Amino acid sequence: MTMFVWRVISAVSVGVFVLGLILLICLRLLKNRYYHEFTQDELFKKVKAANSKNSIYFTSGETKSFIKKYVICKTLYDKFLVCNYVRNFSEISYFVVQYSAFKRVIGVLNVTHRDTGDSSRVIALKRGCAYVNVVIGTADGILVNSNVIRPLPMANVRINSALRSLVLFTFLFAVRHAAVELFGGIYTYAFLDSFLNYAIIGASFALALISYLITALCFRRRNAKVRNGGALEYEFV
Repeated sequence: MTMFVWRVISAVSVGVFVLGLILLICLRLLKNRYYHEFTQDELFKKVKAANSKNSIYFTSGETKSFIKKYVICKTLYDKFLVCNYVRNFSEISYFVVQYSAFKRVIGVLNVTHRDTGDSSRVIALKRGCAYVNVVIGTADGILVNSNVIRPLPMANVRINSALRSLVLFTFLFAVRHAAVELFGGIYTYAFLDSFLNYAIIGASFALALISYLITALCFRRRNAKVRNGGALEYEFV
């Protein structure tokens, strides 16, 4: 191929790279959807302690039958949640849907607690969490809610993986050509016409293919993360 053709292909690669990157950012193909809409729970009171600011909320809807209140505790470095149960449960599981100050979902925790007593363990929240909704999953073997997070369609996962791989390949292709043009000097065209050049392109394609397979396997489904533990540190009044 002539130098002009290589430059045209490289320019097209840059265009495809930019377009693919924009699509990845805008489409948000790996974003989960949620069955439960945000519910504004009633704020009971705010308490300022020595090392934290605590906001106590009453629960609402069906959650009231299992959890009376919960407190969001904000310290200098951490933010956490403690739930006040209506009674002792042998086992209870629930989802903690975290929202930003603009009521946008920023995370979901899946909590399971056995031999509960009156209150839950400390549940770590994201620093950006401003509100939560607690959605009961099961309580003492009784199913309350089976679905909170809609599973990602596999079509979305495959499209996302393909776009990532395309972006990676076009980026490597354009960078390779730019490096050859900048540092090749009088040997630029000889290198572009050599076996080594085609071998590098083939290796870039293989890397993009491996990226597709890894991404497709790793993002089959984004489930709720479990982040709970610690000792009870808040007493409800």
